[in-house]
Amino acid sequence: MHSHPKIEVAVEAGNSVVDLRSDPVDLAIRHGLGEYPGLVSHWLMAPAQIVVGSPLLLERGPPIKRPEDCLRYPLLHDIEQKDWAYWLKALGRKLEVPKSGYAFSDDALLVRAAVAGQGLALVYDAYAAKDIAAGRLVQPYKGRWPSRFGYYLVGRADTFRQPAVRRFKTWLSAEASKAM
Repeated sequence: MHSHPKIEVAVEAGNSVVDLRSDPVDLAIRHGLGEYPGLVSHWLMAPAQIVVGSPLLLERGPPIKRPEDCLRYPLLHDIEQKDWAYWLKALGRKLEVPKSGYAFSDDALLVRAAVAGQGLALVYDAYAAKDIAAGRLVQPYKGRWPSRFGYYLVGRADTFRQPAVRRFKTWLSAEASKAM
């Protein structure tokens, strides 16, 4: 943040969810629908995620015309096993997502598993682009991606009232909009 050199920013990356009420953390960036009880969330961005699978897997299985049709296939999950449920909920579907299947903390591994025919994956389009272009992956469902499912800046209401946090939020929002 060159425009505000007196604001100190420490970034900690990881899969664990911090408790913004008790941990010494002011803000978090969370992936989901923006619903975090007791916290305030500000939408930052929603990169396009797509459903992909290997052509062989998809030609052997039933057609996918609606989002819920994906549930008739083995699903490949993010490490927290939440993306499919969030995706369906954001699309207005109230369905139980099976927790069976492989889960990955790394998107590149998730894409590799999809290429290998181990199931359908929900991934960012940029991660799958080369494999789609090469014919190793296809998009069986091309529906519109719900923008509500994205990245949110999350914190306590009193935290967002602090001048330095307001400036940081403004800066981060502007940076996120440039990335889209």
